[in-house]
Amino acid sequence: MEAWFACPKCGRDLEEQGTGFACPSGHRFEPARRGYVALVGGRSTLVRGVPAAELDAVDALYASGGMDAVAHAVVAMLPAGVELRVLDAGTDLGHLLAAARAPRAGLRAVAVSSSPSSLARGVTRSGADGLLADPVRPWPLRDSAVDVALLAFADLRPAELHRVLAPGGVLLAATPEEEGLAVMNDVYPWFEHDQTRVVDGAGRPTAVLRFRRRRRVLVW
Repeated sequence: MEAWFACPKCGRDLEEQGTGFACPSGHRFEPARRGYVALVGGRSTLVRGVPAAELDAVDALYASGGMDAVAHAVVAMLPAGVELRVLDAGTDLGHLLAAARAPRAGLRAVAVSSSPSSLARGVTRSGADGLLADPVRPWPLRDSAVDVALLAFADLRPAELHRVLAPGGVLLAATPEEEGLAVMNDVYPWFEHDQTRVVDGAGRPTAVLRFRRRRRVLVW
């Protein structure tokens, strides 16, 4: 796995050690059997699975071709470069991330989720490293660890996205068109709007928004 992770208990960098990961403070974490690393600093009722029927419905939607235009827009709006580091912050079970990786063999990716069942499907599909994390705590990812963050119809965490994106980083977000302005307002202090494409998403106008990471967070 790539050197993405930070310790959820003390915040120091995690390094591969034997079969797992350890930080200089002595905290150790082992990968789960389903192909991801669980970095949850204690118990959380917000880390839970999603019913299989809901996951199957998402997979069926993409298999039908209903989201092809969204996937094509995401791929077209990715920055240039074959060795980008990408964070999947919620891309519909890895479907959009898999589309992004298909033409770029050197693209490295990590997927973060609070759902073990969703994450297992996503990393199997996309080939990304997987990170199970508490959705209300800072992501156990290093500062400036990624170049691009992708999310689709998922909760926004603009401060965390800004932290883990490297300077010059890009955020790509897919959302229903009518919610596009709200997304722009939510991320405004951390990100500058760069481009919008409106495409068909299973019969519904969907905005794919691209933002540039601000060097300095706006305060007023």
